[in-house]
Amino acid sequence: MIDRKLIKSIWGSRHKGWSFLPSSGRSVGILIVWDERVVSVVEVVCGSFSLSVKMKDFNTNEWWLSGIYGPNKPRIRRDFWEELFSLFGLCCSLRVLGGDFYVVRSFVEKLNGVRSIRSMRDFDHFIRECALRDLPLVNARFTWSNQQMNLVCNRIDRFLFSLEWEELFPHVRQLTLPRVTSNHCPILLDSELISWGPSPFRFENM
Repeated sequence: MIDRKLIKSIWGSRHKGWSFLPSSGRSVGILIVWDERVVSVVEVVCGSFSLSVKMKDFNTNEWWLSGIYGPNKPRIRRDFWEELFSLFGLCCSLRVLGGDFYVVRSFVEKLNGVRSIRSMRDFDHFIRECALRDLPLVNARFTWSNQQMNLVCNRIDRFLFSLEWEELFPHVRQLTLPRVTSNHCPILLDSELISWGPSPFRFENM
């Protein structure tokens, strides 16, 4: 159950809004939380595999953020791609998608395990057809591991965004955070300039 108490345990700030897509069967749900001091939400669209919110910042820029959870059953993957393509008919050119797509884009994003060439081809086609930016991870190669003796690793979690959105946030980079309980690494999409720490203090004794 998603309620204010649970959201407070995730984010202690009083200035928060949220929207969620409930879990269905063995599929997990999607939760998006935002800081109401920074953005306001204009519209929310729920799909079977995605939750999208249209945000407006205080510079009056409007853009869409979509949380994604891809299906693990090949027979419904066509429905998944159709839903993602339909989002681009609905959304403006400023858009970001992030989450578990449950598919890799190429062989180099997978270590051991079964390789589905058709799924990779469909994913690559989606990214190219929608003209999305797919940045490499700064500090890792994979985002998921089975954590077994017969090790399987892959990169099924990522952010994708439009060129127009990147023009608003030109210093964006994508990196993993430490894994705590899940077999997935959290992914951070950082749009801030790199901080090199405090500036050194110097003086000249005259």
